[in-house]
Amino acid sequence: GGSERLAIFGDLTGRCGAELKVMAAIEAKIPGYYTTNLGDTKSYDEWGTDTVPLQSDQLSYALGKKGSTRRKLARASGSILEYVGSVAFLAGTLQARRRGREYLRWLCDQICCKTGRISIDPTQRDDVTLVPVPKDCIGYVMGDKRNTLSRLEEDWDTLIFFVDSRSLPTYQDVEGLAIFGAE
Repeated sequence: GGSERLAIFGDLTGRCGAELKVMAAIEAKIPGYYTTNLGDTKSYDEWGTDTVPLQSDQLSYALGKKGSTRRKLARASGSILEYVGSVAFLAGTLQARRRGREYLRWLCDQICCKTGRISIDPTQRDDVTLVPVPKDCIGYVMGDKRNTLSRLEEDWDTLIFFVDSRSLPTYQDVEGLAIFGAE
């Protein structure tokens, strides 16, 4: 069993995405080939790749049905996201990777904490729109099994969470719906 070198042509984004797909396929065939002893890594270059090891329950949740959550996280953050074994590889610009890492953390936090809420200060972010939702409309806005929000995320390349936020009107009985996206 020798090896061959694979040349990938195209623009930087395309090459990086293809490389990560190939790595994921090889890792599936030979577990640990790329990920043995690979921890949480951050590149501080303008373009680079970060890694985030995931637990099996986090990986399953962050992958989603047929990879839908992975694609949603990638589109909303503007990063390339691929799971190589149980490690999330985030590639792209520094800002896109930061958003991707944060969105992935929030998603994983929902598994352990079960609150369904993240805490943010929308005045400190340029990637969020905060919508006050009357509490008696939450079920309608979410839809059955969150289908309405999932469809909005797919249609508009966003990630949507209910959040705890001090910037909401306190005199109204509302919850904060945060819509995150790269642009």
